Amino acid sequence: MMSFSPLLLLLIFAPFLESRKNIILILTDDQDIELGSMDFMPKTTRLLKDKGVEFTGGFVTTPICCPSRSSILTGLYVHNHNVHTNNNNCSNPIWRKLHEPYTFGAYLQKSGYKTAYFGKYLNEYTGSYVPEGWSHWMGLIRNSRFYNYTLNTNGNLKKHGFDYQLDYLTDVITNSSLKWVDEHLADSSDDPFLAVLSYPAPHGPEDPAPQFSESFENVSTHRTASWNYAPNPDKQWLLQQTGKMEPVHVAFTDILHRRRIQTLQSVDDSVHKILTSLREKKPIVKYLCQFGLIKGKNMPYEFDIRVPFFIRGPGIPRNATVRKAVANIDIAPTILAMAEVEIPDRMDGRSLLDLFQSGKGAKKDGQLAPWRDTVLVERGKMPRLRKVRDRWMTMKAVRSKDTRLAKECSSGKWSGPCSPFQAWKCYIAEDSRWRIHKCRRRRRGCPCRRREKRQIDEELIDEFLQERYVDNMAASSEWHQGIFEVEEGKLRMRRSLEECPCFGNMTNTDHPLKGFENSEEDEEFLDSTLSKKQKKRLKKQQVNIKTKNHSFRFNSCSLPQMNCFTHKASHWRTPPLWPEEYGEFCFCQNSNK
Repeated sequence: MMSFSPLLLLLIFAPFLESRKNIILILTDDQDIELGSMDFMPKTTRLLKDKGVEFTGGFVTTPICCPSRSSILTGLYVHNHNVHTNNNNCSNPIWRKLHEPYTFGAYLQKSGYKTAYFGKYLNEYTGSYVPEGWSHWMGLIRNSRFYNYTLNTNGNLKKHGFDYQLDYLTDVITNSSLKWVDEHLADSSDDPFLAVLSYPAPHGPEDPAPQFSESFENVSTHRTASWNYAPNPDKQWLLQQTGKMEPVHVAFTDILHRRRIQTLQSVDDSVHKILTSLREKKPIVKYLCQFGLIKGKNMPYEFDIRVPFFIRGPGIPRNATVRKAVANIDIAPTILAMAEVEIPDRMDGRSLLDLFQSGKGAKKDGQLAPWRDTVLVERGKMPRLRKVRDRWMTMKAVRSKDTRLAKECSSGKWSGPCSPFQAWKCYIAEDSRWRIHKCRRRRRGCPCRRREKRQIDEELIDEFLQERYVDNMAASSEWHQGIFEVEEGKLRMRRSLEECPCFGNMTNTDHPLKGFENSEEDEEFLDSTLSKKQKKRLKKQQVNIKTKNHSFRFNSCSLPQMNCFTHKASHWRTPPLWPEEYGEFCFCQNSNK
């Protein structure tokens, strides 16, 4: 249903000359690329993509806030920095002792850089200290917000309210960072600087600036081919248990996507303002998103792990595209390489500068240095990880097409010949495997076949298993969410062959179950031809549309090993608001099962 939590990185850096480079890293929180968020950021696209390098293979290795940010800061995979969730080891004493002294900020500060950090840091950062490695610090306490938040500015806590002119966090980050850069250049122009701008957009609560609150009213770019595609019996457990969205879910995704795009307009303006103000300073700008999932994270699917990723600056190719697989673990070593600081062996990532030989041409033959062809994607903390391979192989066998088809066909429900009430027929093929035959539709009252596109065995199996899964879920008492719909059954009956003028024209087919199948009839025709006994039997066996909604409603909105959220009118306090008549709902977007 809903998924996006991307990481967006923008890095601007200076030329490969004798002077050390000024570096700006711009981060967004939960920005997507699969839903086309960059299509609504024309200024950023023109200034970064058209005048820099776009990495179309940009990934995050663990698509959840604190683990991903920890990897950005340290250049380490999650299994090495051990921040597996937004709670476990996120800015706790172990992190502060073992990893915070080794962020890219700390390395650059020790090498003589003036370093500054503005905005969201780590989800569990309480503001009780200023992290090591930063000459200037303006860190957001805890998770992303646009209003009603607290900042730690060099050890001083300041509460912000709901005044757009004074408190809108995206603008506060932009204005504070530009002020710091101006003061730094006035006082210490000989010292290179690093500035990190970590924006809350488009993360929840997705509060747009008032001037954008009426924009993009009819945007529907989030409705991709996979939007509301359900059920998914061959996917992980939660997707197996999730049906099509209820109307309230559809409304939520539409408003949510609109608000996300609206919040990015302020980031788009900020990128333009930053690059315009610093044009003569020629910094290197790097733009990256943390991860990409709308109202849901943790999943190793591209809408979670693919993110916008750009670099612009002197010595960087213009209007170039790199398709190599790059990741958030490459940010720290890249910044160190730009600052001419030795990259420590402890970092898992590589410098992206390795992709540019002599700083020219990202596309020309021979210009790309040898690079990885895979990226490790880690799920984060998982309970009971014993015998993972054995569990995976067992689940693979249980959920395979052959196993599910054999289970359905062995029930005996589909073993008989096609009847007026039967759409499918199972049979065992020459290779001793179950196969499925679709009882074809005939002309009214005749066994003559309609001209239909012939389906191959795999297509028929997919269609059959999808229908059966929906039917079984609709009849199940097991927990699931969303809507499982069973289409109305086709009313069929057998007719006498003598009544059909096309009988003499019928030909054999190569299908092993080819025969005289049943015709499709409507209610009016059946009423005029069936006996009372036949009508009674038909009424008993007719399959009507069934809809079963197991989206649960209870006070805690939680289930064991699941991540669920409640949405209500009070969640969004700025326009566009959630219509009160829609009420509230609970939905689970990921699980550890």
